[in-house]
Amino acid sequence: MMKSRLAVLALALALSGCSLSLPFSGPTKSVQYYVLSSPVPAAEVSAPSIGVLPVTMPGYLSRPQLVVRERDGVTIRINDFDRWAEEPAEGVARVLCGTLASLGRSAVPLRTGTQVDSRLMLDIRRFDGPLDGDVVLDAVWTLQKDKKVVHSGAFTARRAAGSSLESMVEAQSELVQMLARDIAGKLD
Repeated sequence: MMKSRLAVLALALALSGCSLSLPFSGPTKSVQYYVLSSPVPAAEVSAPSIGVLPVTMPGYLSRPQLVVRERDGVTIRINDFDRWAEEPAEGVARVLCGTLASLGRSAVPLRTGTQVDSRLMLDIRRFDGPLDGDVVLDAVWTLQKDKKVVHSGAFTARRAAGSSLESMVEAQSELVQMLARDIAGKLD
């Protein structure tokens, strides 16, 4: 009899517990969105001369969440509530094209049917870093015209990330702009 009363009491507590509301634990963290920035391009040239093929990146960077490499150099942190507003590779291509355009080089992300004189392939090998450390951009690129390589190069640079994700994204934007200036300089 005692066991059945305890079972009924446990069942009543369990059922009433389902209807109890938990104490308010504070505001829910909202998602923040980030975007790489580029300079305002100069006046558009009528026909694009450079088509930027889809940018390749390591798999761990090809995600909507911002990735921060820890100071140990091998551990990464994926920030679930801090996200890119666009695919990271598309953002790099957009900033690269915008910066090249601001330097007088007409460039567009290559889409089916777009007529261009040459095609730029960009492979990013690293594009991360720790907060309060340096963000690193390590990339190789190739420019082809008529299916022949006319220019190629490697680019590695770093910028101080600062102490916030906003400052880290600004540093990443500056690095992509530096890459575009480096490419433009080699095309002269």
